[in-house]
Amino acid sequence: MSHIEEVRLAKGFVMYKLKSLGYTSGKHTSIDNLPKSCPDELRPFVDEAIRELLRERLLLPKPTSYGKQVTMVMSKSAFDYANLYAIRYGRDQEEYGKPHKPENAPPLPPEVLRALKFPKKKKG
Repeated sequence: MSHIEEVRLAKGFVMYKLKSLGYTSGKHTSIDNLPKSCPDELRPFVDEAIRELLRERLLLPKPTSYGKQVTMVMSKSAFDYANLYAIRYGRDQEEYGKPHKPENAPPLPPEVLRALKFPKKKKG
């Protein structure tokens, strides 16, 4: 894999992580937290990926009194990077502009629901 492809995957990791954790549109996290939980083969490229994402304006810096923070800009190219990472590492993909719908759990059978009901208190 070429250096450019590895940096693109590292960008995808950063975008996927921020999107998954909800650090978008103002909610921010420390720039030092971004490499955490990164696959070992991408870890050397995360710093370069962060610099490029800041240059591309997909990450916005948020200077605070407690260090440099960043937030993700919701855009089609940010989702493209995130989906590139998701495809490579077998994660769920999301389409830009479509809300994420979590799957509902199947309903419990009636006998289980009856077993979960509390007995009524006796008046007296």
